[in-house]
Amino acid sequence: MMVFWVVAVLLIVAALLFLLPPLVQRGQKSTDDDTFARDELNVTIFKDQVEELERDLSVNILSPEQFETAKHDLERSFLQGNQTEAEEPVSQIDRVIGRSAAVVITVLIPIVAVTLYNVLGSGEAGLNPEEVRPQVQAEGHEGTLEEQVRKLQDHLQENPDDGDGWGMLARSYYFLKQYGAASETFARASALQNDSDAELLADYADALAMANGRNMSGRPYELVKKALKIQPRFQKALWLAGTATYQSGNFAETLGYWKRLLEIFPQGSENYLQMQKNIAEIQQKLGLPVDAVAQVAAAPAAGGASISGIVRLDESLMLDAAIGDTLFVYARAATGPRMPLAIVRKTVKDLPLKFTLNDSMAMRPSMKLSSFQRVVVGARISKSGNAMPQPGDLQVVSQPMGVNGIEGLELVISEVIK
Repeated sequence: MMVFWVVAVLLIVAALLFLLPPLVQRGQKSTDDDTFARDELNVTIFKDQVEELERDLSVNILSPEQFETAKHDLERSFLQGNQTEAEEPVSQIDRVIGRSAAVVITVLIPIVAVTLYNVLGSGEAGLNPEEVRPQVQAEGHEGTLEEQVRKLQDHLQENPDDGDGWGMLARSYYFLKQYGAASETFARASALQNDSDAELLADYADALAMANGRNMSGRPYELVKKALKIQPRFQKALWLAGTATYQSGNFAETLGYWKRLLEIFPQGSENYLQMQKNIAEIQQKLGLPVDAVAQVAAAPAAGGASISGIVRLDESLMLDAAIGDTLFVYARAATGPRMPLAIVRKTVKDLPLKFTLNDSMAMRPSMKLSSFQRVVVGARISKSGNAMPQPGDLQVVSQPMGVNGIEGLELVISEVIK
């Protein structure tokens, strides 16, 4: 706060130093030194002009009569100029106006500056940030998350059987990364529901695993299996169960969970494609033939239509991208429709990103990599998450290339869309 006011005062003083001197000096008499210097300059100019006339006379440019006439004109102009400057009156009104204006400006500039900042700037929050911070933080909420947690704790002391309240408190602890407290609170919330809520059981397992270094073995896995008995197609529980069996090396059970998830995800979605790859990996670990549904992701599409490489962000743009900004990596036809033939969606935190584009990532069956001979590959960082380019997005677009087994392509995002 003190820094703000120091800077504000310095800016106001700078403005006054710029505006006041001309007003204060308005109507003041010239000093003797100024008058003497001005007279000296006038005499010098007069002598030079006379000498020039004399030179013109000597080379017959001017006749004697013309010389005398011109010299008299110079003398008359010289005498009139000096007399005007010597007798120029100093206006008392000018002095009063100048000094009055200086006083008014000295008073008004600070008042107007502070008033305008209060109205058009941050208002009370800018002038007294410490006093209004609670209201600013609480906009749209009744206080900060920590304040809400304290209120919820007080509420639960008076209402210990409020299962929904305990669940809300547990999720708040999890958000605050207090995983030990979150797991204990989830246990209480689930017990109040007689362990019949699949979501609470899965959240309890997740918090318990996080508190144990992300280890899903033991109690967390038992909780997840109980959640799946209640709700067999619950996505979070299937994810956690697959993770638990993968960590323990029980790949056969992992394969079952992954296939159940594949049935749930929309075909062609990012999760669907990732699960295809997971299934192919597990089948290879088990020495099983890769299923047709998984082989799309495990191997390049028919005809060798596959492009792989790595995407990086130029160092000069590091400060222009947030880790949560959306990253699109895509291929589209070099000529013709601009719809992506294959696309991967990630975030900036995944950079540098190794990618593979193939026919399995086509948005439409009739528009895929193998349908075109030449494509361009691009990468774009979008702050809005919009699939259409927007001003301020960061991007790179390659030169046209073939689609048959391109590997090692390097894309460096270095352009800002205007």
